[in-house]
Amino acid sequence: MTTPDLGIALVRLARSAIAANFADDGRVATALEPAHEALDQPGATFVTLRQHDQLRGCIGTLEAHRPLRIDVRENARAAAFRDPRFPPLTASEQAITAVEVSLLTPARPMAFEHEEHLLAQLRPGVDGIVLRSRFLIGWWRAWSRRAPPCMTIPASP
Repeated sequence: MTTPDLGIALVRLARSAIAANFADDGRVATALEPAHEALDQPGATFVTLRQHDQLRGCIGTLEAHRPLRIDVRENARAAAFRDPRFPPLTASEQAITAVEVSLLTPARPMAFEHEEHLLAQLRPGVDGIVLRSRFLIGWWRAWSRRAPPCMTIPASP
């Protein structure tokens, strides 16, 4: 369960990580990072960047394997500067870029017999879906046209 304070801290942390790229001394922006006890616990996030309601970058991790603070920081930098679908964010774009951080809960299996059954179980704006089957590729391509998916980056070794 997240709290409003944690949500604010996550977004501030993501913005700080992006801003550090443009600072003369990256430590200046890092010094402005928020404090929240949950940031030191393991966590998995997606950081989504938008400009004028258009996707500008989105990178995340699916499983908690590092402290939340590091996960948000790394995903924010990756969304801003390494999403292969977009050029790296520029300093002048910071002011017009909305930052969203999605905090993931651990994935759990779902049972379903057909597409409608699966879709009936999903809550838009709340649930995500991880497909781990090559047999669903055709279905996924058709379904994902409804909303472009974010990207995942593999866990660091």
